[in-house]
Amino acid sequence: MVVASNRGPVSFERDDDGKLVPHRGSGGLVTVLGGVLERDDATWVAAAVTEGDREVAPRGRRVEGAAQRVRYVDIPEQVYDGYYNGIANGVLWFVHHYLWDIARTPSFGEQTEQEWTDYVEANRAFARALAVEAKHDPVFLIQDYHLTLVPRMLRELVPEARILHFSHTPFAGRTYLRTLPDDMRRSILRGMLGADVVGFQGRQWGENFLLSVRELDGVHVDIRAHRAEVDGREVQVRSFPVAVGAQEIREAAASDRAKRARTQVEKIRGDRKLLLRVDRLEPSKNILRGFLAFELLLQKHPGWRGRVVFLALLSPSREEVPAYRDYGADCRATADRINAAFGKEDWDPIVVKVQENFTYAVAAYDQYDAMLVNPVHDGMNLVAMEGPVLNSRGGSLILSRNAGAFGRLGRHALAINPFDLSETAEAIHEALEMPEEERTRRARGLQRSALAHTPATWLAGQLRAIDEVRAPAP
Repeated sequence: MVVASNRGPVSFERDDDGKLVPHRGSGGLVTVLGGVLERDDATWVAAAVTEGDREVAPRGRRVEGAAQRVRYVDIPEQVYDGYYNGIANGVLWFVHHYLWDIARTPSFGEQTEQEWTDYVEANRAFARALAVEAKHDPVFLIQDYHLTLVPRMLRELVPEARILHFSHTPFAGRTYLRTLPDDMRRSILRGMLGADVVGFQGRQWGENFLLSVRELDGVHVDIRAHRAEVDGREVQVRSFPVAVGAQEIREAAASDRAKRARTQVEKIRGDRKLLLRVDRLEPSKNILRGFLAFELLLQKHPGWRGRVVFLALLSPSREEVPAYRDYGADCRATADRINAAFGKEDWDPIVVKVQENFTYAVAAYDQYDAMLVNPVHDGMNLVAMEGPVLNSRGGSLILSRNAGAFGRLGRHALAINPFDLSETAEAIHEALEMPEEERTRRARGLQRSALAHTPATWLAGQLRAIDEVRAPAP
């Protein structure tokens, strides 16, 4: 098995003694796949990000404590910037999460053309690196919007390769996808069709993909059967909702660091109710509207003033992209304004911590009375599942209908339209005053649903799908 993703399971840096030392990679993909790929025939191909990664790149390296091997693709720095910051995060993330202020953005020009050239070059470098691994006839698992062109490029290099492309994000509807330059849009769609199986977190994203693919020349689409035919091949489009790694987060929650962090969280909450959010600091997570909804709660239900604290644990994200930096500044400024308007000497309504600290997050999961997960759109959202697994207070979940996790958790959560501040404020109010019996019932349902699947079963479903497509006809 060969996995390809922008970021790998580890990154290498030299310590004070000059020794190359691996550090665990961040992000949901590593959390989900890291534990299930500890097998002799697993290789993880990723972009070299650190100087240590580039030193390892020519030869690959075993991951310490696991059987898997990691191999790095050394992409020139300027090319990587255009591929990663310019197209992947500056264009594709925005289109698939419906984030543009469409009257003003996007406006594509010469800079976009150069960044698209960089994106193509980076994807080609990945395809070449993967082709080297093809001698063992592996299954190739290509991950996410960074590498949409790789399946077709790899297919051209290794025609008989077994390939799955999986999108962890939503996939934009065909009308919104048409905001992309035509050549870019068609290249992305045809690139993904190079796979045997194209996977998404939910069925609706797969249907969006097929509706766009149907507009391409030479492609036959059967929406009901969830498949397409291109170049004489069948391509299956399936949904594989990702699962939470319960063992890993429970081990993290039991650590000494987590116990110390739990003491800090308890100090922040005091004798008040705790409303929690855990997110990357970026626009799709809808942090700003969450703060505004909390402000509306304090205005409409003044009895909560001094009786609830909103703890926002936010990890820095893609600060090289101006829109992300500006959004982070707006979030901080809004929290400061609300604290100035409503705060007291012994109470800050909103406590914002911007840090990369998973241990602190799992400590906070244990303590919340209500958790707000209100993305504008999200492929899945692991936070919505991690929290109920660890929470010990019968905490309620306020969940956006546009999160992929809603399909799994929605009937036990308080559902909200992520754009509706009034509805969100009332849902927070309902969550905080919910009777204990109902809280307990909902919390148990959330935990059961979150634990119904594992990363191993998620991966096994994808491998079965490839086997079914490639099985010889009877």
